[in-house]
Amino acid sequence: MAWPRARGVGPAFAQYGYAFMAVEIRGAGASFGTKTSIFHDQVAQDGGEVLDWIIAQPWSNGAVGATGISALGLTSMFLATGRHPALKAIAPRFTVFDVFHSVHPGGLLTNRFLTDIGANLRAMDSNRLADAIKPAVARYLMRMLVRGLRGVDEDKSGSLLAAAVRDHAENEGFDRDIAAVRYRDDQLPHSRIEATLDTQSPHTLADALRASGVPIYAYGGWFDGAFQRDMIHLYLNATNAGSRLTIGPWAHGARCYSSPVIKGKRKPDFDQAAELVRFFDLHLKDIDRGVSEEASVHYFTMVEEQWKEATSWPPPGTQLLTYHLAAQNRLLAEPETSALDRYQVDRSATTGAWSRYGKHLTGGFGPAHYPHRKAMDRKLLVYNSSPLERDIEVTGHPLVVLTLCCDTPDGAIFVYLEDVAPNGHPLVVTDACLRLSQRSVPTTVPYQHLGIWRSGRRTDLQSVVPDQRMQIELDLLPTSWLFQAGHTIRLAIAGADADNFVMVPESASAPTFTVEHGAEQTARIDLPIVPSEPLAAT
Repeated sequence: MAWPRARGVGPAFAQYGYAFMAVEIRGAGASFGTKTSIFHDQVAQDGGEVLDWIIAQPWSNGAVGATGISALGLTSMFLATGRHPALKAIAPRFTVFDVFHSVHPGGLLTNRFLTDIGANLRAMDSNRLADAIKPAVARYLMRMLVRGLRGVDEDKSGSLLAAAVRDHAENEGFDRDIAAVRYRDDQLPHSRIEATLDTQSPHTLADALRASGVPIYAYGGWFDGAFQRDMIHLYLNATNAGSRLTIGPWAHGARCYSSPVIKGKRKPDFDQAAELVRFFDLHLKDIDRGVSEEASVHYFTMVEEQWKEATSWPPPGTQLLTYHLAAQNRLLAEPETSALDRYQVDRSATTGAWSRYGKHLTGGFGPAHYPHRKAMDRKLLVYNSSPLERDIEVTGHPLVVLTLCCDTPDGAIFVYLEDVAPNGHPLVVTDACLRLSQRSVPTTVPYQHLGIWRSGRRTDLQSVVPDQRMQIELDLLPTSWLFQAGHTIRLAIAGADADNFVMVPESASAPTFTVEHGAEQTARIDLPIVPSEPLAAT
């Protein structure tokens, strides 16, 4: 099995009878060469040579699988497009399908993530791992305790490693390109060839992924940035026989249990290595440990804290439950008389450094969480339902439609679906964000997409005329959550996430939003419900 530098899974796979290989791309780790911003063809070519070497070994049965987290999951997809006959299955985990949408959700730049990942990449490329750590004491301890990159066995003097690291000085920074562009059709400024973020996006390679014929196990977590949506779209578009989808209560890499109802830091109970072994056993060894008899989709419903399965995504039978925004900060089953609410954006509003877009995306060891949410909601415009009379399971892609005005030439809007306990404590269920000038919805979608697809192209910008009414749609990131009887459904609206996103507008004063609602102006949230009985909002 080829497994690009996965964390600690080598021994776990070895105990199941697999040969384990950690493979670096050119210009990374102890490898020679330089990384390029556009490395799809490079991975497919170099990966083919690696696969040739693997199947020539006496311990190989000629069947190879590949997997990895984040960028390494991306390379497993690139490897599959090479259509090497030895590659029998891949499992991309916690990674991207549409790069622009993943790191510019709603057209907004995830600056914390890109700043942190850039520091990590530069530190690894230069073999100065401690440079990525900001606190001086922690940086000193890192230098004392971590040896750095490991060279090949025959490199006793370290000269080969030193030469390889010198090559890395010419690496193109894909993270810098992501951070530099603002629109999908912007050219990548650090690439030596003409390229955009789509040039490196698996969604543009969907035909090649399907042509490879390899089963693809898309694997992600509900609080993993916007990547869980990408894993769903990978599953929907790379429709090879034997493909699967699993989404669990995790943030990036599944280091911790991230269901918000779990207090403190806790490792996942789920044996992820064993689950992936079952998948690879079927396709690499022809050993079926019940995989072929299972439904292809597995997902975890938070609060209920239960795994569930479905034959497709969204789960069959899903219905919509609609709440309308109303006066006095209410959510109602039916719209009332037209009214409006004014909201002065509080630029200090934030989801914190450990939310879905926070530190865990760059290797943090804690769960994703939204601290001090009760106090933070006082800075937002909120709408609440009456306490629920029964349990409601929301599973799928919620949709928010708003009619609003903004008094600045551009702005950002953040929307949070929250679960408020009887004691008044809210938990964030899921969220969405949008740069208002990127609100237009094209009629042509380049791949099967659930929710609202926006091009993000500069050519599709729609100007924001101050104080002119706009209708906008925001599809919240997919989730599966049980709202319990007695709890309240809350919709919270913000205009900033100070810890994680670039401000819009960056230099102007904070915008004021005017949200209109009532019989004549659409303002609602549609919740996808897995019903146990007929539905009605209250």
